[in-house]
Amino acid sequence: MLRLALLLLCLPFLASAHDVQLVSQYVDLGKAGGRGIQEDLIGRVDLNRKWKVGLQGTYLERFDLYEKRAGGSVQYRPTDTLTVEARYLQGMGNDILAEKDGYLAAYYALAPGYSPYFIYRHAAYSVTDIDTYQLGLEIEKIRNIILIPQVLLGNATFKAPNETKGVYSVGLRAVYYEESNYSLFAFGYKGKEASQGIIGKSSILVDTTTFGGGAGYNFTPSTKAELIFDHTDYEELKNQFMTTTLNLVWVI
Repeated sequence: MLRLALLLLCLPFLASAHDVQLVSQYVDLGKAGGRGIQEDLIGRVDLNRKWKVGLQGTYLERFDLYEKRAGGSVQYRPTDTLTVEARYLQGMGNDILAEKDGYLAAYYALAPGYSPYFIYRHAAYSVTDIDTYQLGLEIEKIRNIILIPQVLLGNATFKAPNETKGVYSVGLRAVYYEESNYSLFAFGYKGKEASQGIIGKSSILVDTTTFGGGAGYNFTPSTKAELIFDHTDYEELKNQFMTTTLNLVWVI
């Protein structure tokens, strides 16, 4: 039902899209009880070799909240080594999903085997504003193996109480792949996050530890899927979430 609603919302755009992505998440909420689900439907169109535009719709259910957001993206690739992407999503009376969520990202092929990237994100929730700066590096010096260390730094500004605190995350992702066939990956991250995007209206920071893994498979040259499992421990909440994500992509 959720997929159908998102499909109808984006149908006029999807009819001309060059690739379509469906991301389905199921979250076991641990001691909080119950479950959470989130569906993202994304369509993108190549305007030419340099420009690509997209639309995205999201539906979320968690606790007794039912939330949605929609927006678009634009990607610019001026050279074979540089890609710049911007995205903006607008919420509709949300507590867990940000009411305004935008980011600007740049990816650069610096040298053979080294590709750094930078992402700035601003997320405005009902009681929290978050600004983060993320720097990562894709390292492929061993054939078929990619290592991706990354660090994120930023600030969470709470509207009540009126204060600003630092947030951060550090982590590593490791990927083994066979080109156009399959991939296996594992990851781990540790940091401090603002709680609103986790449990709704709340003005605290929580220490987080996440680890997980998954696999991707190319069924055809135009159809691929990823299945991802991750476990996150929230120390201050004395709880753990288990998330299962299915990511499907069709290239038209």
